[in-house]
Amino acid sequence: MIVLLGVIVHELLSSGVSLIVEANFKRETRLFAPLPPCRIAQVHVSASPATLRARLLERGANRHPVHYDREAANEIAARAAAGEWDPLPLAGVLVRIDTTHGFAADVPARLAEALAGTNVALF
Repeated sequence: MIVLLGVIVHELLSSGVSLIVEANFKRETRLFAPLPPCRIAQVHVSASPATLRARLLERGANRHPVHYDREAANEIAARAAAGEWDPLPLAGVLVRIDTTHGFAADVPARLAEALAGTNVALF
């Protein structure tokens, strides 16, 4: 599926279409290299590994079986600590959103502030 996503991203950018791509990308993802000429704003949302682990353990057992949050909590925390989901090595604006102490209601304002002065617009 990631390969198909890469094809779609390249096709749209080559056609001059703006887009948002969202997924749980790993740092070594090469989906975006090389990209057609474009302006990039990467929004990296993270939390401390301990916070991620705690959130996964707190999730209800009544979730759909595809969600194995509790079983994967330790593994996900370790992988986050190892930097597996650090920002991608992309040229452009990088906006970091750390949710360790909660989800910020002011994320749109923080994004607008981070992108001020760039040629990347947030609508």
